[in-house]
Amino acid sequence: MGGGSVVRQRKRRFLQGDPESSGRKKKCAEARELVRAFGKYELFRVERGKYELIKGGVVVGTFSDAQVDRERVLFPLSRGMLLEVSENGVRDIIAPEKAMLMGLIASDGSYGFRRTVHSRGKGYRTDYRTEFWSEDKELIDVFNNLVERTYAKVPHHYVDKRDSTISSRVYSKDVFYDLNGFELKPEPYEFNVPRGHLDEEGKRAFLKGFFSGDGCVCKSKKKKDDVKVWFYSKSKRGTEELHQTLKDLGFHPFEIKRRKTPEGRMFYGFMISAKEHIKFIEEIGSYKPRHMQIFEKMRRKKTRGGRKE
Repeated sequence: MGGGSVVRQRKRRFLQGDPESSGRKKKCAEARELVRAFGKYELFRVERGKYELIKGGVVVGTFSDAQVDRERVLFPLSRGMLLEVSENGVRDIIAPEKAMLMGLIASDGSYGFRRTVHSRGKGYRTDYRTEFWSEDKELIDVFNNLVERTYAKVPHHYVDKRDSTISSRVYSKDVFYDLNGFELKPEPYEFNVPRGHLDEEGKRAFLKGFFSGDGCVCKSKKKKDDVKVWFYSKSKRGTEELHQTLKDLGFHPFEIKRRKTPEGRMFYGFMISAKEHIKFIEEIGSYKPRHMQIFEKMRRKKTRGGRKE
């Protein structure tokens, strides 16, 4: 049955001896390092660089990576989500890349499904689709990159020969249900800003994505040197949420107004104060090529003006 006494065999087989006598207790204590404590939650760094999140002495999660900041800790989850632990508690937040993707879809995108009855009349097939369209290839490239980083999916491209608009589509049930869970676009021409799942960085990313698609940077008709920066949409509720999100970040946008396009279509919009244009450019910005060109000229003009003073 093996050499030595029963006691010695047991020590060899179970943990190679008692922790006190073998020195393992000290080694185990050193292997667990308290990184941060938030109320009932404690974060420990354990062996092999992993992290354990403990609540009331019970391990609630083990993570291979963590971003430890002064006021919070972030753990990466799947599908572009982060677990945030702070003095305020625990919540799931949207990572900046996914927030920007959602902003693009809220502006010039959509998601939905279509059911097709089988030819024999028995049952049906459901096709799920998430898409974004733009005349700017640069914006399509941004969308594609964000989709791949968030969902590990490769979009398909289609070009409308009538106006050269590019449509980038993702055929995925998982992507559809993930976005629909946030009620990003509850119905046609409507959208929501998932503010409850966005931290400040996520809010800036969402606004950048939306403004890249449905933002407007144009010169004033009265003063050629003046530039107007607009948010606009057909969705009244969505526009109000954009307005509030900017206020959350310390901006002071003008009030929302209902306007009509030359073609007679109604929309809601508001302007960014000229005093906050540079702040907007630096903190929000846009990926739309035309916006970027005008923003760069505005930044240069501001720099030259500062030197003269």
